[in-house]
Amino acid sequence: MLIASVKPRTMGGTTNTGLLAYALHRAGYPVACWDADESLQLSAWGRDAGDFPCEVTKADTQFFAEEIYPHMDRDTVHLVDAGHAENHGDIVDSVLEVADLVIVTVSPTSTDYARLTRPERGTPLAKMIKRSAPMRDTGKAPATHVLLNRCQASSGSPDKYAAKLRADGWQVLTTRIGRREAIASAVGFPCDKPERRHPYDALVTELARLGYLKDPTA
Repeated sequence: MLIASVKPRTMGGTTNTGLLAYALHRAGYPVACWDADESLQLSAWGRDAGDFPCEVTKADTQFFAEEIYPHMDRDTVHLVDAGHAENHGDIVDSVLEVADLVIVTVSPTSTDYARLTRPERGTPLAKMIKRSAPMRDTGKAPATHVLLNRCQASSGSPDKYAAKLRADGWQVLTTRIGRREAIASAVGFPCDKPERRHPYDALVTELARLGYLKDPTA
């Protein structure tokens, strides 16, 4: 299973990749992480945090599908942290060729919604995902879900933008990542804090319910 974490020019994608890896590891899944973002923040996190759940391999190349993917262990859940789609389209295109599942990180704001649907530069992410279909073995675009990030508990914005995204044809996960300092400041620091566990444990449960993750004990 190859899960691609992609995003428009927004915050939180690398955080979600790392803490999802930690949740998968705690749930008993074999996990590997690949850093396809030229900022290499995930690589630094994996190096500096003593409890990061796996090794992070640098993979910021437009030849990801040809050079990285063929060597992946098919019994492992692989998480790929891709950079901002409009700035690193060549890398994201190559990751989309082989991803089994795409998780798109978006905050419930007008700015992030515009970056996702009508970016000022680059190709809208929906078009990038759709155009990957002819390059894939299945001939179909990868399954894709939006993960709402930095959600304020008392705000109506998450529900508002979830509805807008669904109306645009996006599948939106019911799991939401709250706007918490312990999550926002996680990159580069130990993963093992209660606030950094719950939403990602819920995300693992939802992905398993949707059929993307098999029982790790089976």
